[in-house]
Amino acid sequence: MLSVNFRSVKGMLGFFLVLLAGAMVLFPVLIGILSFRDSWLHTERDMAQALGMQADFIRKWFVFHQNTVRSISRLSSVNARDLVGIYDDFSSFERSNANFESLSYVNTSGFPLVHSDMEGPGNTGISVADRPYFIAAAEGREYITGIITSRSSGRSVVVISVPLMGDDGFQGLVFGSISLDTILTALMTTPFRSTGSFLLFDPSGDDSVFESYGISREEASRLGTPQGGLALYRRSDGKRWLAKSTSLPEYGMTLAVRMEFREFLAPYLTGLAYFGGISILLMAASFLISAALYRKVNSSLSLLLEAVERTGDGKFSPLDPQMLEKAPLEMKKLGQAFNAMANSLKSKTEELEFRSFHDELTGLYNRAFFDDALIRFGTGRFDPVTVAMCDVNGLKLVNDTLGHKAGDGLLRAAADVLRKSVRKSDIVARIGGDEFAVLLPQDENGEAGRRFKEKLASNIREYRANDGALPLNIAWGVATGVKDGHSVETLVQEADKGMYAFKQTHRASSRKDVLEYLSERIALVRKDSRDRHMAACAALMEIFAASRPEFPAEKRDYLVRLARNHDLGFTAIPREIFDKPGPLTEEEYEVIKRHPERGAYLVSLFPDMADLREDILLHHRWWNGAGYPEGEGGETLPEGARIMAVVDAYEAMTGDKTYRDPKSPSAAAAELRRCAGSQFDPYWAEEFARFILNFHEWEESIS
Repeated sequence: MLSVNFRSVKGMLGFFLVLLAGAMVLFPVLIGILSFRDSWLHTERDMAQALGMQADFIRKWFVFHQNTVRSISRLSSVNARDLVGIYDDFSSFERSNANFESLSYVNTSGFPLVHSDMEGPGNTGISVADRPYFIAAAEGREYITGIITSRSSGRSVVVISVPLMGDDGFQGLVFGSISLDTILTALMTTPFRSTGSFLLFDPSGDDSVFESYGISREEASRLGTPQGGLALYRRSDGKRWLAKSTSLPEYGMTLAVRMEFREFLAPYLTGLAYFGGISILLMAASFLISAALYRKVNSSLSLLLEAVERTGDGKFSPLDPQMLEKAPLEMKKLGQAFNAMANSLKSKTEELEFRSFHDELTGLYNRAFFDDALIRFGTGRFDPVTVAMCDVNGLKLVNDTLGHKAGDGLLRAAADVLRKSVRKSDIVARIGGDEFAVLLPQDENGEAGRRFKEKLASNIREYRANDGALPLNIAWGVATGVKDGHSVETLVQEADKGMYAFKQTHRASSRKDVLEYLSERIALVRKDSRDRHMAACAALMEIFAASRPEFPAEKRDYLVRLARNHDLGFTAIPREIFDKPGPLTEEEYEVIKRHPERGAYLVSLFPDMADLREDILLHHRWWNGAGYPEGEGGETLPEGARIMAVVDAYEAMTGDKTYRDPKSPSAAAAELRRCAGSQFDPYWAEEFARFILNFHEWEESIS
């Protein structure tokens, strides 16, 4: 028994073919059941919609041209009743606008004095005083006529008039004549279905209008009758027509649409005559298309399945683009999506593999790769092997004083120097925070190890010679051996001992290098905007300390040195934070709050400034214990820190800042007094405020 899996592509295609065959058999029956009335109503609805759109078009068409005539009536030549100017303007407009047959200016007696079709201005002798548009103009109303016969040209036209009104009432009118042919051309260029057309006429008008359509007055009467529904009538030539009309009472016209009855019946007759043959052709085509589609889809799915299985095995091979071009669009998109996924998986896998064996900061191999390499190097295939163990000196000191960003920079610099010092076949790895290891395979007589040490020393000197170089010092130890004499682990231990011996020997010089670098950084800080603040604080502190007779000379000098160095902790603050022109974010402010601790640690490294440590650490702690770092306040705070807090705040308020205007001395002194007892020592806040106000009064008195 034949078994069909309807969940497969082949089974689904077969099932839908059976449904299609059944539908094609039942469809002729359904055609016979379809209601003729439904088709009749649909046609009536389409005609009604078409009439509505065309009627709307005609109304808008007339309104547009009425606005045009209204604009012409406001020309300066018309307002001035300059007949020559009016004639020139009307003639120029008529030449540029094909819709208007003529433009006329009529006086109050009903005689056109300007007619654009004439040779020039002048009374044409033809009165329009009996025309409805003249009568409406005399009453001050604009008017659009129905279809009338022009007295000047004898053609069927529609007249659009606009009255000219003045202080004395009716001053004449301007009207434009639009040929009926122009309107009919716009209508008849819009067909209705294949055989239908639109008609616009005055049922009581001249026969010439009906003749332009090729219809008789009798037929026009029939067209104008069935305004409530659809009419079927026979013309004199024997053809049957369907028609529907609507009235345009504001213009005294009727708009009709008609189509041949045979066009209405054609779909049914054609369908009944040819449906049988078409059904057979469609069935054959469906079978052929389904078979071809199945082959294409099945081929594409097979390729995709094979690729997915390869990907599952870890082989990231994308589909052949040329094969995808032959696949159906959806399968092509699916294949392209798979290729993108396969390439992404390959890239991510390679990235994960790289990260699993590489240090993210330096790009060197990591500890896992190094340990794996030790196992391979321990087989003896790479003998003799040289192991170099390296350590970056002063990393903690750089991290503590300059921040971890500078420490990371020092590690990257060490990695670059080590990378430049080895051969392509050598392995360089970062195995700890500041520890690096180098494996040099096949090092006959230890020559590669000796060259490594020479290159490393040379490359360190070359790096240190660059502007902005960090204080890079690397301690190293080197050991060489073969499998029979030494295991690789033993070589690592020997190299490690050598590295620690090197480190102990050069510890003092390494610390000196870091301190010298810090001294250079401090010098740079003294040249930037923070030093301007510290210099200003030092100047304020010097004159204030000099005004205190109870201060001994040593204390005055100490306070000036404190003011000169109290913000050295900014050496560890990123430039983009303390140079920021606007307010700081919460995270940036937390970084700024660490500068007293950084500054205190920094001066503790230098004997000539170590005595400033506690006052620098606490000069931002408030009298009430708040501020930073928080802790006990009041008299437990050193006096130097309390005085420094007042001077620092005053200079910050009165000094130039990019993000705000400075305060006046009196306003800053008032702020010190307001915060006395909370932020500032009340005694020193009052003393400094009184001193600075007296000092500025004295300056003003002598200036």
